[in-house]
Amino acid sequence: MAEKNLIWAQTLDGTIALNGQVPWRQKADLRFFKQATIHEMALMGRNTMKSLHGRPLPNRLNVVLTHDEGLVVPEGFQKVYSLKEADQLADSKNLKLQVIGGKAIYDSFLAIADTLYVTYLQTDFTGDVKMPPVDQTIWQAEIIDEGSADDDNDYAWHLVKYTRF
Repeated sequence: MAEKNLIWAQTLDGTIALNGQVPWRQKADLRFFKQATIHEMALMGRNTMKSLHGRPLPNRLNVVLTHDEGLVVPEGFQKVYSLKEADQLADSKNLKLQVIGGKAIYDSFLAIADTLYVTYLQTDFTGDVKMPPVDQTIWQAEIIDEGSADDDNDYAWHLVKYTRF
């Protein structure tokens, strides 16, 4: 089975999006995101795909998990209809399955994920899509990077890698 990782950034209150977009600029987080997903399978939901404005992420297998068989995806994307199908596709191509959003897709994979990578932005900015706190009785946290707000990062941040106990 393919390794399954969830990757997201959030504010202190769990915000991950506002009006269908990521409402901050964090170059450090984007750098980590690219490093973690390059040459791997980037699995996303319909809204995350739409937020890319028809442009697949380069050098990744861009896959949309949907129940809508009529969903039209732009060139460079492909569809799967179940968690099992997504896992089989990643496994058949010997790729890590990197779940990149949105919330419903994260919720679907949380119970079977191997690792979570969460960038915590040190702000109380509030949006309209939120993640619940990571359950510390299931996941062991390790801070793997951190930084201050600067010209490239709107907020101070730290990146936490969670592995199952």
